[in-house]
Amino acid sequence: MSDMPVIGLEYREYPEEMTLEEIFYHFTPKERRSYAFVEMNIKNFQYFNAKFGRSYGDKILDYVDKILEKFLENRGYIRKRDGDTYHFFVYCPHCLSPEVNEDEYVVSQFLLDLTDAIFFNKKENINENIFTSFGIVMPYDCGDNYKALIVKTSVVRKNCPELKRRSYSFEIYTEEKFKQYLNRQELMHRVTQARRNDEFVIYVQPKVDIHTEQIVGGEVLLRWPGSGGVSLYDCFSVLNELGEIYSLDLYNFEKVCRYLKEGIEKGEKRVPMSFNIPNITIATSDFKKEYILSAEKIGVPKEYIEFEFLEDIQFKDEGMVQDVIKSFNEEGFRCSLDDFGAGNASFSVLLKGYINTIKLDRIFFKDEITEQRKKVISNIIEIGKALDVDVVAEGVEDKEYIDFLKTTDCRIVQGFYYYYPMPLHEFQRLLDRQ
Repeated sequence: MSDMPVIGLEYREYPEEMTLEEIFYHFTPKERRSYAFVEMNIKNFQYFNAKFGRSYGDKILDYVDKILEKFLENRGYIRKRDGDTYHFFVYCPHCLSPEVNEDEYVVSQFLLDLTDAIFFNKKENINENIFTSFGIVMPYDCGDNYKALIVKTSVVRKNCPELKRRSYSFEIYTEEKFKQYLNRQELMHRVTQARRNDEFVIYVQPKVDIHTEQIVGGEVLLRWPGSGGVSLYDCFSVLNELGEIYSLDLYNFEKVCRYLKEGIEKGEKRVPMSFNIPNITIATSDFKKEYILSAEKIGVPKEYIEFEFLEDIQFKDEGMVQDVIKSFNEEGFRCSLDDFGAGNASFSVLLKGYINTIKLDRIFFKDEITEQRKKVISNIIEIGKALDVDVVAEGVEDKEYIDFLKTTDCRIVQGFYYYYPMPLHEFQRLLDRQ
């Protein structure tokens, strides 16, 4: 690879003391349109330092230095690395022929050979153990600003979808990818400000007794009226990524607890409310204690509180999750298994005896009702009855399913057939009229 001459462009030597930035600004316009800029990082390099010591880690970096110098000989430029991250230019022979695809050339004629040389190195401890990631800006996107190149390569490398899943990963810069990244960062900023400004509003979706059509409970949800069209999925994805969902959920849990307590003391109609516990919250230190202490400090009757856990959450850490559910249950709170049937059926959680309710996922009710579907739903409801567990049908929109459920032991429905989610004050108005 390194013996291939640079065709169509005379390779020029630059003094060793010249930085990559200086070389870039020293390039002629033709040279600028002939080199791709690359950021390469050794994934999880801290493992080598932790396992073998920093001096051994330095030897690994020296070894990688030599490989890169060999591959870039007479066809690229590299200078001092920044820790375990490298920046370099590599020549793209787009001037050879109109048929040459620059993107494919960089990947197939350079990147694959380079990653193989680094990965299959026959050296003890590091053979097939060095994983790399690349961000690449092709010549047609390099522009005239070196610092912008650093930003572009870093952004696309770190946001590569395969960054954590392959021995090597790469992403080629495009304006669209960069725009998506900037939009994501802007959304993160907006979401943080919205939380600080108390812009998130508590909504409730009623739970209805299908025999009396009375509201017997509600699920607490959050909405962001000022989102400007941001989808709920994107909003909560960002909240989870930033770790802010916990603070927001706890804050609104306390608000709803006060609403329940104050209403009960005034003799107003109140019904039990359920709160979602996201997967990320399970791993939050002392979150059980904070929720329990908040409820006790406010003085809300515990039978008015139910915590909802996703059906397959225990597969992350079954022991920890079982302990969480048990702790809440023993404190007098009800616990439910949400989205039941949508993932890995969590019968192991049911068998422990700490789940009070299972919520049948909407997948059971979103298509045309059939005899086969009725059998599946009926059997799950019978299992719940045998285990002394309540069953709630979630996401029901059609009368045919309501009529069918009335023939079973499923008493409670939550879905658009009866009510859409609504602000808390509207929910209370419904209770007052009941």
